[in-house]
Amino acid sequence: MFGASSTQSAFRAALSRPWLPLRQSAVFQQRALSTTRPQYLKQVITFSEKTSSPELKNLIQEFNQRIVMPTYLPPEQQKKIYREKFKVELENDPITIEIDGVVHKFRYVDRFTLPHVKKLVTDILRLMKEPQDFLNLPPLLEGCKRAHRKLPDHFHLKMVRMAAQAKMLPVILDMFLQADKTGFLLDNSELLNEVLVWIQNVAIESGWQKAEIKRALERVKLIINEIEADELHHPTDAKRCLRMFHRDPQVLAARLHMAAALAVHHRGSKDVDGKVTKWAEEIVELWPENTGLLNMQPEENYLDDNKLKYLLLPNQFLFYASPILSGLVMATQVVEDPALQMQLQNRADAVEAEIRLALQKMEEEGKTGRGLTMYNKLFARDESEEGAKDESEW
Repeated sequence: MFGASSTQSAFRAALSRPWLPLRQSAVFQQRALSTTRPQYLKQVITFSEKTSSPELKNLIQEFNQRIVMPTYLPPEQQKKIYREKFKVELENDPITIEIDGVVHKFRYVDRFTLPHVKKLVTDILRLMKEPQDFLNLPPLLEGCKRAHRKLPDHFHLKMVRMAAQAKMLPVILDMFLQADKTGFLLDNSELLNEVLVWIQNVAIESGWQKAEIKRALERVKLIINEIEADELHHPTDAKRCLRMFHRDPQVLAARLHMAAALAVHHRGSKDVDGKVTKWAEEIVELWPENTGLLNMQPEENYLDDNKLKYLLLPNQFLFYASPILSGLVMATQVVEDPALQMQLQNRADAVEAEIRLALQKMEEEGKTGRGLTMYNKLFARDESEEGAKDESEW
C-alpha cells in the first residue's frame, strides 16, 4: 500500500533540570493603598538565563512577561488587567508580583496587542542553535499549558528533531516525564516513533558503543512503560490505531532493536538474559505473518493524518522502518529457536520489500532525505549527499 518505577526514579534523578519550577519567595500584592491581601506563589516557571543570542533571550523574556506571568494572578485580577475600564486605575495602582526581589507590575493590557503565541514560539525555535538554548523548551511548553495556548503536534515534532540534532534528547525525555506540566504527550504514532528513532540513532551513530546501546535501551523501556502506565499518554479515539501503543509492534521493535544490538555487538550474539527471545516472541505474536508495516493495520489508518498517513512518504517511511528492519535482522542472529528465527525473518522480508520500494521511489525522483540517511547508516549503502527537507508524497 503505497501512494518502570525504579527505572523511572533513577532516570529522573540522573537528568539535570535547571528549567523546573523553583520554589521561590514570591508574593502577590497591590500597592499600600490597595485593600487586597498579599498572596504567596508556591511555584514559578523559570527559564535559562544563558542563550546563544540576545535576540533569543529577548523573545523568551517577552513570552514570559506577556504570556506566562499574568497567569499567576488570581482569576479576578487576570480579568481586571484586560478590562479597559480599569486602565486608569491600574496605571496609578498596578498589581504587582515580587519574586526574589524583582517586582513585576501589571497594568492594563489591550488583548489585541498580545503576541500571537504560535508565531512567537516559532520565532523562538528558529533562534535555538546551541545546546543551552534547548533547556528553555520545557518551560516554554509549560508556559503554553499554563496560559491555555495549545500548540499543534507538528510543533512537538520540530522540537524533538531540533533537540536530537543538538544532542539534547534528555530535555525531550524530561518534557515527556513531566507531561502533566508540559503537555508533551506521546499519544500519537508519529511523535512517539519520532522520539524512539532518535533515541536509537544515538546508539547507531556511536558505532554501537556498549554504553550508548544500554542507555538507549533503558530510555526505550522507560517510554514503553510510561505510555502504558500513565493515562495522560493514552491516545484519544482520533489518534488511536489498531492497538494501544505499548502493544504496537512498530513501537516494540525499538526495544527489540537495542536489545539485539547489545547481544550482537557485545555479547557474542548470545541472549544472555533471555530478553531478546522474550521480546521477539511478543512481537511475532502481535505482528501478522507475511505483513509489512504498511498493511499491518486497517487501510483507513494510513489515510488519516492523525494516525499513520506519515508512513506513506517514502523518506519518512525509510526513517522509521530502517531501524525496525535492522532490529529484526539482528534478532534472528541472537534467538536460538529455529522456528522463532523463521518468524522474525518472515517479518523482516516483508519490511525489506517495502523499503526497497521506498528506495526505488526516491531514486526515480532523484530525492534524498533523512530516511535515506538512516538507511545508509544501518546498511552501509554509499551516499553521495544527505538531505532532510524534501518529503513530498509518493
